[in-house]
Amino acid sequence: MRSTRPLLFLIFMIILSGYNTSPSEEKNKHETNSELPVISIIADSEQSLALFQMEKKNIEEKFGVRIEYHYPDRLNDNLEDFLFASKKNYDIYMIFPGKMPEYVTRDMLLPLDSYIENTKDFDDLLPVYRNLYMNFDGHDYGMVYDGDTHLLFYRADIFKKYNDEYKEEYGKNIESPSTWEEYDQIAKFLTRDLNNDGKAVLYGTAIFGRDAKRYIWFAERYNSMGGQYFDEEMNPLIQNELAVIALQDLIDLNDSGATPPNSMYDWIDLNNAFLHGNLAMVVQWSDTSRFSFDHKTWDSQVENKIDWTSVPAQDPDQPKGGIWIGRVLGISKQSPNPDKAWEIISYITSKEISKKGLSSKETINDPFRYSHFTTVGKGAFPLVEMNEDFLNTVKSSLYNPNADLMIPSGWEYMQALDENIHKALIHNLTAEETLQLTAAEWNDITEQYGRNGQSDHYRQWLNLLKEVGKNEME
Repeated sequence: MRSTRPLLFLIFMIILSGYNTSPSEEKNKHETNSELPVISIIADSEQSLALFQMEKKNIEEKFGVRIEYHYPDRLNDNLEDFLFASKKNYDIYMIFPGKMPEYVTRDMLLPLDSYIENTKDFDDLLPVYRNLYMNFDGHDYGMVYDGDTHLLFYRADIFKKYNDEYKEEYGKNIESPSTWEEYDQIAKFLTRDLNNDGKAVLYGTAIFGRDAKRYIWFAERYNSMGGQYFDEEMNPLIQNELAVIALQDLIDLNDSGATPPNSMYDWIDLNNAFLHGNLAMVVQWSDTSRFSFDHKTWDSQVENKIDWTSVPAQDPDQPKGGIWIGRVLGISKQSPNPDKAWEIISYITSKEISKKGLSSKETINDPFRYSHFTTVGKGAFPLVEMNEDFLNTVKSSLYNPNADLMIPSGWEYMQALDENIHKALIHNLTAEETLQLTAAEWNDITEQYGRNGQSDHYRQWLNLLKEVGKNEME
């Protein structure tokens, strides 16, 4: 895995050299009041900055600043490959929580404890996000901005259309799957050659095939079977029998023809495939629900044709779905204006403003406050009842969820797994070889950072995950 880093760095140097800045940046260069402090924000995508863009005028007038936005042309999951080698400074980092330990160990983030202690409506933050997204090693380094959670989306109209045929074959109605076994069975059944030319037009499902996030589609299966990443001494368990079964099931699904061939989908591709009507089911982040009504950006072809539910779990007593990825806002230790940066962060994540992010089809923000679940009205949906159903589904998905590994180099562990899963999916390695290789690489990472320290962090993370898994939403 490490051999690819020089190439990745070169790629990111090229990407970032052409990095987008907000139109306001060019405009502001010619403004007469050039003495206003500039707050520079860097993010993984233009989509993730949409709420900032909506509030740009209010922020600049309210706080007496000029804002610069920096983002790649397309959502990018490995922005840090450039940032960690770059000497350019930004004021606000938009960070995947699972990567926050990397920023902290590199001394890039300002502790936010004193700011957050005085935050208005602090008790309104859901514990699952408050404790798993914002805090590392006893300090707060980020304020939650996007409370991502995975849901299962499916074409209700297609389920209805093929119900009788399914019932004849399997002796029961076709319903949203509650186990991965049912999920795979339905995906294979609903893959259809609708043009009678020997080629599938409708596929049962698809997975995230592009680098960086493949591990999630495996981890949801493995963890829902009772799988663990390590024992308490940080000896890898990723090569055990449960993990081999989970990965082999994913390989078999990919080989069965139930997924589009050679589909190296990223988040945008996966949404497009489902929203354009090419998939019967997909596991995606919860904002896909409102995108199904968006014809401007996503060109949705499935308006009023889909439904959503919790992600399957092989064992209902084990974690399911997950609050994967998400986003927090952190302040650079090099920022000359940390107080201004915090004022902006506090504003954009406040009760009132954050709700706007949930009601727009242009944003990708998802609920993270108690008050988000008491929203009155239809939100981004055509009906109040639909919004209520969506919020109730998200609420139920937050009970006993999976989450990203929040320990030093947690992202590196997952990226080793991610790259090796790709080798398994293209049959360069068997499932067993893939996980044995991953275990060896995980041991190398652990030794590099210190087994005892990593073990302490891992146990703390496990205990925290169990605690927030009992989160009561009522």
